[in-house]
Amino acid sequence: MTFLAMIVALILMQAWGSGNRIQRDHWFEALQARLREWSLPGGARLALAVLAPALLAQLALHALYPVLFGLPWIGLAAFLLLYSMGRRDFHDLLERYNQQCRSGDFEGAYLTTLSELGWASERDNPVSAEEVHRLVQHGFFYEGFQRWFAVLFYFVLLGPAGALAYRLLQLCARDFEVDLARRCLYLADWIPARLLAAAFSLTGDFVGSRDKLLEAMVDTSLGAPELLQGVGRAALDLDAEQAPEDVDFGALAAEENSEMAGLLFRSAACWVAVISLLVLLL
Repeated sequence: MTFLAMIVALILMQAWGSGNRIQRDHWFEALQARLREWSLPGGARLALAVLAPALLAQLALHALYPVLFGLPWIGLAAFLLLYSMGRRDFHDLLERYNQQCRSGDFEGAYLTTLSELGWASERDNPVSAEEVHRLVQHGFFYEGFQRWFAVLFYFVLLGPAGALAYRLLQLCARDFEVDLARRCLYLADWIPARLLAAAFSLTGDFVGSRDKLLEAMVDTSLGAPELLQGVGRAALDLDAEQAPEDVDFGALAAEENSEMAGLLFRSAACWVAVISLLVLLL
């Protein structure tokens, strides 16, 4: 039934373009506000924010499992998976950035795209279009990973409650116990990021990205965003040679962005096929 719920959620995701219709986080913001009022250690607040809703979801799923041949369970599981997917329309963000690249508006891309992805920080101080492009691409690689692949990984591994816990942890990393939540995300992302990086190599330039992938596999200190961008660019052969000076960098950046989107799509199809095969065999 987990597989059926996943298929239903993915079909709805394709039909709607995003899960925005059901992704309402007001209840979670209210929960965070209430927890801030309690005199609890930061770790306890974070655990309650993430695990309490996941536990309630698991209890509801357990109660619905024997009802009507599991159909209500499938409906609730699909709902939780859709809710756990990434916020915003990823394709709209990609297309807007492509347009900004073609028009040479890299300052606008830095101010809008990076801030929406949550990757703009005071430490970043890009002084050229190339640096802005690398930063935005860095954000897009991780956005593509956290919005669907990590969620599916925990959905298959731990069930709908696991996918929900991962999304709530991502939401906490923005403005609730941020430092602790990001440390937890580093651990939560460690395995799925390396699995997606392996898919990058398989669906891209395997020979060119093999060494980068092997380095990433053994480097335990490497975070998911850096790993995915490093292996992804190698799989697309983007670092093989320097672009000529007379080339329009905006057009080149838009082309790289389209290639990155294609790599993410192929990797998604690859892992959906792997999951389907595992369901048939097991």
